[in-house]
Amino acid sequence: MKRTAEITLGIIALALQLLIIILLVTFMAFFNFQFPEMLSTKFVPWYAWFVVAIHLVGFIFGVIALILLKDKPKTSGIVLVATSIVMLILTLGATIIQSVLFIISGIMCLAKNPASKRLTSKHV
Repeated sequence: MKRTAEITLGIIALALQLLIIILLVTFMAFFNFQFPEMLSTKFVPWYAWFVVAIHLVGFIFGVIALILLKDKPKTSGIVLVATSIVMLILTLGATIIQSVLFIISGIMCLAKNPASKRLTSKHV
């Protein structure tokens, strides 16, 4: 069964995830090394690196889910939904766009039935 919509949504979410990882790491490294005096005393660098780590783990699980999509769509849907919920909670909403795309893709994976299991008018 073709799962073009799920793959497209997953790739868009992964591209956004990768873009944010690159931007966050670049931003953190630039300001930590070039302008450390510009950082506020209230700035907490461990949380920023924690958010980068959560984005990276979410990216890895998203790639795994897209790889599983052709063979095991139900497992892939569960991985996508679980990953998006965990990312959303742990980053306090910073991954809202990617999480929504992962959730939509995961629900589509769980809702679609394979063509062989569908009831047709011949079987009814």
